[in-house]
Amino acid sequence: MARNAWLAEVDGQVAACLLGYPAALEPEPIDPDTPPIFVPLLELEGLAPGSWYLNVLATYPQFRGQGLGSALLANAEAVARATGRQTISLIAEDTHLDALRLYRAKGFAEIARRPVEKGDWQVDASEWILFVKAL
Repeated sequence: MARNAWLAEVDGQVAACLLGYPAALEPEPIDPDTPPIFVPLLELEGLAPGSWYLNVLATYPQFRGQGLGSALLANAEAVARATGRQTISLIAEDTHLDALRLYRAKGFAEIARRPVEKGDWQVDASEWILFVKAL
């Protein structure tokens, strides 16, 4: 069972989720055997050492626009503060425009970008974007 996962329900249905965890205080070297699609993500995560890292924030399409993402972000910030973290971070795709608007509206600042390494992965995004917010 995930210890740092939260769900938002609407009328008994799971509508959104958030998964986060404390990032390492010091970035670790990226293993040379790491699949290339993960390297830019690990590079970006390493640029926010010691933050509370939001690995997943997702809302089913039919539940978007109801404030669930905002509520989950607020909860994550409270958890991060309670654990003594001074920043919260996340990585988003450049094509998730609604999510990018939400993060910026909630005070997240863009820190860095890395190209998406697609390999055999079918994805429209061309860049990963690291966002960080001071708590």
